[in-house]
Amino acid sequence: MGRTLRSLSLATLVPDMRAGLTVALVSIPEGMAYALVAGVNPIYGLYTGMVTTTVASATGSTSRLIVTLTNALALVAGDTLADLSGDVDPVTALFTLTFMVGVMMTALGALKLGSVIRFVSKEVMTGFVFVTALLVVLGQLRHLVGYSSDLDTNKLVKAFDIFLHFPEWNWPTAFTGLMSIAVLLALKRTPVRGFADFLVIAFAAVLVWVVGMETVEVAADIASVPSGLASLPTPVLPDLTLVPLLLGGALAATVVGLSESSGVGAAYPNKDGSRTNMSRDFLGQGLGNLAGSFFQAMPAGGSLSRTGINASGGAETRFAGIAAGVMLALILVVAGSLANLIPLTGLAALLIVIGVEVMWKESRALVKAWSVSRLSTAMAFVTIIVGVFVDLTAAIFAGVFLSLLLFAVKAAQDGRLVELAQTSGGEWEEITNSTPLQTGDVRVFELDGPIYFASVYDFDTLMPDPESAAGATVILRVRDRSFGSLTGLKWLESYAQAIKKNGGRLILTEVGPQTLEMLRSKGLLPDVLMAYPEESIRFAATAKAYSEALVTDAGLPTETDIESTP
Repeated sequence: MGRTLRSLSLATLVPDMRAGLTVALVSIPEGMAYALVAGVNPIYGLYTGMVTTTVASATGSTSRLIVTLTNALALVAGDTLADLSGDVDPVTALFTLTFMVGVMMTALGALKLGSVIRFVSKEVMTGFVFVTALLVVLGQLRHLVGYSSDLDTNKLVKAFDIFLHFPEWNWPTAFTGLMSIAVLLALKRTPVRGFADFLVIAFAAVLVWVVGMETVEVAADIASVPSGLASLPTPVLPDLTLVPLLLGGALAATVVGLSESSGVGAAYPNKDGSRTNMSRDFLGQGLGNLAGSFFQAMPAGGSLSRTGINASGGAETRFAGIAAGVMLALILVVAGSLANLIPLTGLAALLIVIGVEVMWKESRALVKAWSVSRLSTAMAFVTIIVGVFVDLTAAIFAGVFLSLLLFAVKAAQDGRLVELAQTSGGEWEEITNSTPLQTGDVRVFELDGPIYFASVYDFDTLMPDPESAAGATVILRVRDRSFGSLTGLKWLESYAQAIKKNGGRLILTEVGPQTLEMLRSKGLLPDVLMAYPEESIRFAATAKAYSEALVTDAGLPTETDIESTP
């Protein structure tokens, strides 16, 4: 917060306040709409825009990032609450879910694990965003036309059922909703497009009031939004006995929220040129969710729509996000009761337009991804299918699992063995056409790629056959490499023993201190293999081992002087 106050100046205060006001106004319809997606009181979406947004903006790293309720997180929250038994209070469970998400995000940030989100592939996240938008569109059809399907099935089948029963639609509701879509699309082509979301909700409310369409459902029919000081959130406490029931949903919401934020943050970098700290963003979002959980807020992450509005509104510093939260609270105190007049079909129209726009954007990205990697894109389609026919929580876990699986498979296959030769000038270069190992050879190799339990098996097939040449010396350069798994260590020992059995020897060069100590503790030095510690000059240890091996008898020496680690 101190850094935030120090960054304030008259030059940045005015644009930050202007951007904050715009975000606050748009947060009213969007916050209520996304809470509606989760099937809870729309006021909770507004509370999220107050408390969570303010705290996350003050503590995060990406200064223009707006952390609040998003459609994806609303769906995850809704799916999580829907899976609870009837004796669990869904409202208490909601705030407990927010608390758990805050704890997880805060822990990841405090442990500086911001890079973990990179293990979720861009294709999987694209598929997840697409299916999230699709489910939002399908789920809002009932509010748009005033007819709900009675089928106990997924949202896609319910949507088809709604269209098949179009004679039973509530036509005043459908008229208001369709007119709202048309007006919203028109407003997006005008200079006031930054306020289009807010203006279309006002249009829908005025239309219903002027025409007198009493059958159109409004926000007050779900829950009353108070005004004055009563509109501010009151403190609540999480119910920790619900943690086991909410663990899966909290994990999914954490992955979704952080993934959204990382993408949004990359799209809107800091205007002062400072680099975004992903771990600090995780921490800021975690603290925002923790604070919000005690004041009736829903799980929150980086919002693409409101961050875009914040940036286009001229935001210069993180104070714009703080101003947005404070102004939203002031607006509710002064005129919160007006939110009761908002037609649900207007909110549905807004969400459907946003959803279709997102689907169009992500579908283009999937087409592009297909031309680059069909396997990675296939994972995105699996994520979409699971999201439609199971639920969003299962979709994100399926996508994360497939991303990690693909990463592991590719990493295991990326390894290669490089042979190195010393030039007349003392430099080392890669040999393009390596020949088989011969009797009495002294050859230098380097493993290129990660060394872990899965890739070890590939390296075993790449290394020279120890039985093909008697008395050969294999020098393996392992700078910046570690045999930190039992699988890798066992392979190294067995390979060294096989070379020794055939009268040769294995020499490791440029060995790091930890690896050297591990080899000593396991009894591999000096009886099974030799090792030369890494030096400050690259290839120095390799050159020393190579020159000494050329003048040494090819048999394994009875005693080896292992250099101490510098």
